[in-house]
Amino acid sequence: MTVTFDDRVAQIRSATHAIVDLDAYARNIQVVQSIVGDDVGVMAVVKADAYGHGAVECGCAAIQAGAQMLGVARIDEGVYLRKAGMSGPILLIGPPAVGQIAAALQHDLMLTVGSIQAIDGLFAALELGGVARVHVKVDTGMNRYGFAANEIADAIDRLSSHQRVAVEGVFTHFSSADETDPAPTQRQIDRFWTAVRTLEDRGLRPSLVHTSNSAAILTGQTEGTNLVRAGIATFGLSPSEAVPVDERFQPVLSLRSSVSRRGTLLTGAGVSYGQTYVADSDESIAAVPVGYADGLPRRLRNQGWFVVRDGRAPIRGSVCMDQTVVAVVDAVQEGDDVLILGDGSTGEMTFDDIARMIGTVNYEVATRVMARVPRLYLRDGEPVAWELLLHGERGRVKT
Repeated sequence: MTVTFDDRVAQIRSATHAIVDLDAYARNIQVVQSIVGDDVGVMAVVKADAYGHGAVECGCAAIQAGAQMLGVARIDEGVYLRKAGMSGPILLIGPPAVGQIAAALQHDLMLTVGSIQAIDGLFAALELGGVARVHVKVDTGMNRYGFAANEIADAIDRLSSHQRVAVEGVFTHFSSADETDPAPTQRQIDRFWTAVRTLEDRGLRPSLVHTSNSAAILTGQTEGTNLVRAGIATFGLSPSEAVPVDERFQPVLSLRSSVSRRGTLLTGAGVSYGQTYVADSDESIAAVPVGYADGLPRRLRNQGWFVVRDGRAPIRGSVCMDQTVVAVVDAVQEGDDVLILGDGSTGEMTFDDIARMIGTVNYEVATRVMARVPRLYLRDGEPVAWELLLHGERGRVKT
């Protein structure tokens, strides 16, 4: 039996699912471009499945919106995009797994090189054939990955000595651009440009120079660079409370479900594991098939909420692996729509709300949205693609 696109959309909407607004995402990319100017390229960072939003569809939308390239953290992520049909430039911005470098070259992924081991692994992989396009990372204070400033010229010199290596970029990563104090970032900027000047003196400066993440883009710390790496802001989310996105940016993802059971919690009765909530009077409740295995943090017990029938429905008791119980008005019925999180415009939780309640950052909350949650992708408010990661299946409207 053939399942049509509309059939699949209906099936997805009948269960817990995420909706991703590709128009909002594209506009966010364009806002970033307007901030940095037309002479600066935008790399859309789609690592961690586009921060839980869907790397394939967001990657396509980013390139269509004018992004110059895509950024991923791991080779497998880049290979996944290639197998899905992505043909544009993709940079691995994290350290490469040495045993996977040959696969990266086979799939035309640009690599970040920031250690002697990475150079050795790259040269070994090139013995099997292929060519390598690389960006070299300078560690200016993150102390995580990259060459020290006084090592960078020798590293690029060694890489450039290989006939099948093209060093196309040099970059660093800011540790504190999302904080109020600009001094740590300025120190990193000074160290980076000292290293770049050393490269210039030796005739080794690559064509692409980049430093700025979303926070640095928003605070204008992009001077002298010709490429920026935009991640969290492209999803309409703030890098931090100290560096918020403005009203031009729109959140992209909402999480939705429906009421699976309607009941009454009697006075003195508890609910869910541990009975952490006990009713002090009879209370209407509803079970919703969403839990921490879908990405809803367990620590939201007794403090988060959903929206049902246009009203807040407080979480009662623990968030379970697959279900959560909320208090509802008497009129709620089984099958009613539930808005779990979104942009907050109708009173629902946002990624920022959840992050504050559980003591983390919105990045972590977004990337918690698990593979078993189907995604629907919208253009002009209508589904144009769907994705079932758990089954390795996706579909698009034929145009």
